[in-house]
Amino acid sequence: MSSTSQSLALPATNGPLPLVAVRVLDFSRLLPGPYCSQILTDLGAEVIRIDDATRPDGGDLMREEADLEGFGGGRFFDLVNRGKKSIALNLRDPRAVEIVKRLVVDADIVLEGFRPGVMQRLGVGYEALATVKPSLVYCALSGYGQTGPYRDKAGHDLNYLALSGGLHHNRAQDGRPAIGTVQTADLAGGALSAATAILAALLDAKLNGRGRFLDVAMADGALALNVYALGLLNQRRVEPAAGAELITGGAACYQVYATQDQRYLAVGALEQKFWQRFCEILNRPDLSDRGHCCGQEGRAVIADVAAMIGKKTLAEWRAIFKDEDCCVSPVMTLEESLQHGPSVRRGAVALDSHAQPVLPFPVQMAAAPIAVAAIPAIGADTESLLSAAGYTAAEITDWIAEGVIVSDRRASESSR
Repeated sequence: MSSTSQSLALPATNGPLPLVAVRVLDFSRLLPGPYCSQILTDLGAEVIRIDDATRPDGGDLMREEADLEGFGGGRFFDLVNRGKKSIALNLRDPRAVEIVKRLVVDADIVLEGFRPGVMQRLGVGYEALATVKPSLVYCALSGYGQTGPYRDKAGHDLNYLALSGGLHHNRAQDGRPAIGTVQTADLAGGALSAATAILAALLDAKLNGRGRFLDVAMADGALALNVYALGLLNQRRVEPAAGAELITGGAACYQVYATQDQRYLAVGALEQKFWQRFCEILNRPDLSDRGHCCGQEGRAVIADVAAMIGKKTLAEWRAIFKDEDCCVSPVMTLEESLQHGPSVRRGAVALDSHAQPVLPFPVQMAAAPIAVAAIPAIGADTESLLSAAGYTAAEITDWIAEGVIVSDRRASESSR
């Protein structure tokens, strides 16, 4: 799709964010569940993390990441837990289970990311909570779902991609399956699928009073993303091979080319009009009818274009294509994209209290940009939430002393 020559003036949206009256109890950990609930937070929902009172990290090792190298020392956690609240409970204590049931009365959504059966064993599974709140939307986000032969297996993004066919089709230059830096199964297959399902079920609950159990499997979500490969398989009984098909690197019109300074230029000129203009700029009109060729001829055209692109630096090519409308882009680093990529100018990047970039929900829905709120300390909102639920100060004090709950009173006061 080409860009328009002039910007469209979007109508201003008045009023609060759409989920401002929605409450979520979030039992999830690590990345997929918190990313899902971060979307709900950014859309205005009150998201309450149910942290583990028996563990110093609240049950989420991403909070500190002391035993995992390469995750950014807690910053990974911060990016997907902005603006949430925290109540810290010892769910192995029946009194804490009763607290959850009290909180569910005023909740709309429960999100959990454990293996099947864990929430039931704790006494806070769907059946137990739906008895208290029949209109509850309960989302269980897991690797392989609540049913099937893989339901009890452990897994991570790489495993779900491997079992969906997606990793098989993503190949490095040496032919090996390539591991990317975007957790596609976790985020797109899992978190986004869960958020979509939650919002659909929430609409039904608000309109008709029907609660619902949502069984979201990241492996299912990863498989559902494999649309292009399935199209080829249905049509020709073959699967796409890296470097062989039109959009897998087999054609010159949809290709990544190295520049003189070992940077890269992405050419996505699939439509003939874009490829023709690209060839005109390169002063190679003889290639205009050969951009979509694959196989041996495609490789020959790719080599021809690569030789030309390799004669100039990325900066030089950027200047040449700056005002051209033929789907040619520099391959930016993340840092470059955060500095002068197209999304920055649309307000899709915000800064936190440390002046570090964060990425809020990327759809503009209100006149004001999404505010970047603080990260909750473990138990920061325990006392205020319990007080609002009707518990007395004496009960709360006793439970703190007995280890039923944990309260970070200092954090709670500073967040008010």
